[in-house]
Amino acid sequence: MKKIIYALLIPLFFISCEKYQLDTYPTLDGTYVVSWIRVDSVNVYEGNQGNHTVYDGDVLTPIGNLTVGSEKVSISGRSFYMGYFLQNGGDHWSEVYNCSIHQGVDGHWDDLRVDYIERPCNFVIEEDGIEHMLLKCPSSHNLTTSNKVDLWIYFSRVGP
Repeated sequence: MKKIIYALLIPLFFISCEKYQLDTYPTLDGTYVVSWIRVDSVNVYEGNQGNHTVYDGDVLTPIGNLTVGSEKVSISGRSFYMGYFLQNGGDHWSEVYNCSIHQGVDGHWDDLRVDYIERPCNFVIEEDGIEHMLLKCPSSHNLTTSNKVDLWIYFSRVGP
């Protein structure tokens, strides 16, 4: 009799355990405002460190002019929105681009690709907190000045 009771209780033990659930990583979907933009440059021929400047106001970036402190962008699924405006009591966007976000094997977001106008822009996601996102534009070379330029754009989340 004891063997029958144990045989019935053992399966209950295994199916009544706490449900196993994989950790999920927060989505990057949301609306962000540009908080700061930093540009670092190095002269590749002379090896001189250039400026390490944090810009304010309008800044030319690979995804167009961004106004620090007021420019909003939004990510929703596979869409990247720019050109925010308020009309008839609702949020609207004047520009919509396809985007893709790649997640690494560790669960963290690694890359953001925005299909901006004629050319895609690839960003490395340096930080992806719940309240912010830091994108790095990989080094590009300015052939006129012989500088290698790194660009960081820091976004603060302002809404869903």
